[in-house]
Amino acid sequence: MKLSRCILSAILLPTATVTAFAPNGVVNTQVAKSVTESSTALQADAPIQKPTYGEESRKYRRTVFGHDDWVKHRRPDRFVKNLSTIFDSGVTQGTRFEVSCVAGVATFATLWNGLFYEGLRDFNGVLHDPIVNLNAPLVLPAMPFTVSVSALALLITFRTNNAYQRWFECRQCWGIINTECRNIARMSCSWSVPAKERNREKRIEDMKRVSTGSWIFMRALQRHTGGPDDEAEFQATVRQYLPPDEAEGLIAANHRPFRALFNLSRHIERLPLTERQRIEVDKSCVIIGDICGACERIYGTPIPLVYTRHTSRFLSTWLLFLPFAMWEPFGKAWNHWEMVPASALVALFLFGIDELSIQLEEPFS
Repeated sequence: MKLSRCILSAILLPTATVTAFAPNGVVNTQVAKSVTESSTALQADAPIQKPTYGEESRKYRRTVFGHDDWVKHRRPDRFVKNLSTIFDSGVTQGTRFEVSCVAGVATFATLWNGLFYEGLRDFNGVLHDPIVNLNAPLVLPAMPFTVSVSALALLITFRTNNAYQRWFECRQCWGIINTECRNIARMSCSWSVPAKERNREKRIEDMKRVSTGSWIFMRALQRHTGGPDDEAEFQATVRQYLPPDEAEGLIAANHRPFRALFNLSRHIERLPLTERQRIEVDKSCVIIGDICGACERIYGTPIPLVYTRHTSRFLSTWLLFLPFAMWEPFGKAWNHWEMVPASALVALFLFGIDELSIQLEEPFS
């Protein structure tokens, strides 16, 4: 099995390299179909029929701070403001269903034990007998939750730390790409001097092509690691800033970032540079190509699903059964009703941590 996989990888690697720069339809259809079926597609362009609040709100979480933002971030009344907007929070909106389920279980436990074991008190404090006395409440001891909470905390912490690490690595990758694209533009402009090319219009046009090509590479990578909603805007932008043949070739390419990097290298070749200068500029092209691969790795490789699913099952089961262990501690409350908001509050913060890690795990969109 391992040998067959190695042979398949050796066959697909050169084929994928060729098709990355070729428009659709140029490469043999059967070969392109084989590559598509044999590899994991990075662009999941299947439209989502009903986007959730969490997906819709991701576009508003691309926070970039300036001086005024940092001052606002440190203001003394931030705690009051954060508490006053808790129900408007995206985390709260994204976990409404899970929190409602826990609150529903807590309500069920309260009603069940009131109707079939302890009875219910009216607003005057009079205790009414249960409908049917089952002689045993529907409760759980607190010990299993006390024993397991450390393991649950460890799982959630590990997952959250890894999700943040992915977000931080993505931010570093984009920072490197931005810096290297600036270096390409800077070196190209500073080394394209009249002594090497007397035609001023040609120098300006060549430098403009390099600068535009650097930006188009970043835009192509953003589209490559983003969702399908950006496709129309991407095509319009490419057609606006690139020549028609180059724009259509980029749009039709199977791997748009590397096609954009290929075009950028071609534009650099037209510059009047010495061999040493050309090597220096090409070093930056190699770096952004490597970082493109790192972005694809982050985008295409989630935290192991077995870990994510086990953590989610552990957390969901723990919180759904928690109300049964909270019934007795709230015995002094009226009909134990305080356990309902208490359970919901605990579920909100714990499910909120899981929601944060889910949102951070894929940082591109």
